[in-house]
Amino acid sequence: MADTRITEAEFGPIIQQFVTKRILVIGDFILDVYLKGISSRLCPEAPVPVVDVDEQTLLLGGAANTACNIAALGAQVSFCSVIGGDAFGRNAMDLLQRAGVGTGNILMVEDRKTIVKTRVMAGNHVLIRYDDGDETAIPAWCEEALIEKILYSISTYDAVILSDYNKGVLTPRIVETLTALRNKQSFFIAVDSKRLSFFRSLKPSLVKPNYEEAMRLLDLPPVAHNRAAQLREYGEDLTIKTQAIITALTLDAEGSLIFERSRPVYRTYTQSVVSPNVSGAGDTYISAFTLASIVGASPAIAASLATAAASVAIRKEGTAVCSIKELLVQFDSQEKFIYDISALEAVADAVKQAGKKIVFTNGCFDILHSGHVSYLEKARSAGDVLLVGINTDESIRRLKGTSRPVNTLADRMKVLAALSCVDYIVPFGSEHDDTPVSLLNVIRPHVFVKGGDYTEDTLPEADTVRAHGGEIVFIPLVPDHSTTIIIDRIQEAKAAAQEYTSVLL
Repeated sequence: MADTRITEAEFGPIIQQFVTKRILVIGDFILDVYLKGISSRLCPEAPVPVVDVDEQTLLLGGAANTACNIAALGAQVSFCSVIGGDAFGRNAMDLLQRAGVGTGNILMVEDRKTIVKTRVMAGNHVLIRYDDGDETAIPAWCEEALIEKILYSISTYDAVILSDYNKGVLTPRIVETLTALRNKQSFFIAVDSKRLSFFRSLKPSLVKPNYEEAMRLLDLPPVAHNRAAQLREYGEDLTIKTQAIITALTLDAEGSLIFERSRPVYRTYTQSVVSPNVSGAGDTYISAFTLASIVGASPAIAASLATAAASVAIRKEGTAVCSIKELLVQFDSQEKFIYDISALEAVADAVKQAGKKIVFTNGCFDILHSGHVSYLEKARSAGDVLLVGINTDESIRRLKGTSRPVNTLADRMKVLAALSCVDYIVPFGSEHDDTPVSLLNVIRPHVFVKGGDYTEDTLPEADTVRAHGGEIVFIPLVPDHSTTIIIDRIQEAKAAAQEYTSVLL
């Protein structure tokens, strides 16, 4: 993954606005039951393990998990669904209320069995799952009652999320009702479903297919690896199939691809997680993406937030959520290093959206000295966030000869990262171009800082900076302070020591 350091200072204002929003989640309720115990023998009736159950855990699944994620992320949420009037249904209502989810739009139907998925586990291993409950379409009277609830309250919400598991709640009539409402008034509506084409009349603001769902939509054969590369060119096809404005295609360990009409494809990258539990991660993703979108975040920033939230959830056992505090910590705990263009774009967009001024400078920073520190501190004072481009080892060798750099890229970045004036560091340089022009085209900084030994006429990046509306600032260098001078002094001292030694001998 490309590590980024997107801190609370940049994304914090976006995340903290979540608490001002109200979301309506409509979809199928599922209760996840985990029976955990120890297995030390086989059953005498059949060659299967016997589990001595010592723990039963009930978790909210299906659309209810989406509602719980919205609540955990700080927003107000109401869940619109149908559950059975049985003991599991009563337990579910209690769990929802304790999670901070509004239950006023839920219908409890006495003659309907709550959908329950029960997993029997020995240690951390699932041995079997068995399902129970009514998955048929809800009856007409029930459908009418839900429509009345939707019509009565929908104007009070900032967004609607349809979390569809094709278990009977989201019927054609309910979709028709939402389509009519959307045609009358514009509101953000996100859809997470295994049958996305069923909702195309809504022209959703956002849809979130996973890889398998996308393959079915596109009628393509699945592949085991390089899924992002396989699907990168299919954004328009997915848009036609779903009629969505934004398509967030999630690819598990390969991150996600974000397709937006008439916009370049944007990709997010996941963090490496040992033994990830992906159950419910999609619910976390669409919850964070929706909230970020309705507070004004761009799709790229919303995707970065959603990816971070999902990475929190998959570290937990069972069907899990990401809280607003965990999301803030997730960003605040990142390193300063940025290694790819898409991550760089997300950082730059987030900083600008927070109303902050980006300063960019670049150099080799081979042997960091007081001249560098003074220069970087002055550069940082020209704005709010200092982003430093640093030449790769190969780039320095091309520019300064085979004897350089003295310190490797990893060492140089680590030393730079120790300076509080430096916010982000990104390597650059290729055999075709050893200038940071490609970075400048992505960052589009407000201020580009260079040393006083340059002029605009001798600066190869000047035209690029000006084309993006940036200002060029020259900072005088500290006299007699440079890496070359330091190396020359070291070599002179070494030569003098060798001469002294030879005289003694």
